[in-house]
Amino acid sequence: VGLAIIAVIFSLIGAFYYLRVVKLMFFDEPVSTAPIDPPFDGKVLFSVNALLILAFGLMPGWLLQLCELAVGASLRF
Repeated sequence: VGLAIIAVIFSLIGAFYYLRVVKLMFFDEPVSTAPIDPPFDGKVLFSVNALLILAFGLMPGWLLQLCELAVGASLRF
């Protein structure tokens, strides 16, 4: 029972921090309304990341085979 009470208390603390971020994002007035313009290398990095996530999401077989090979190789040693 004590462990369950501690878990609930820590869950409430965690929920407070996460809900605070949501409140700041959606309900508080913005500090600055200036548009965000990332540098070119940041745009390239985000684009490559988005394309890789899309590729792994649409074709997960290659990634799963790579994971199987890695697990198999680690189990042999």
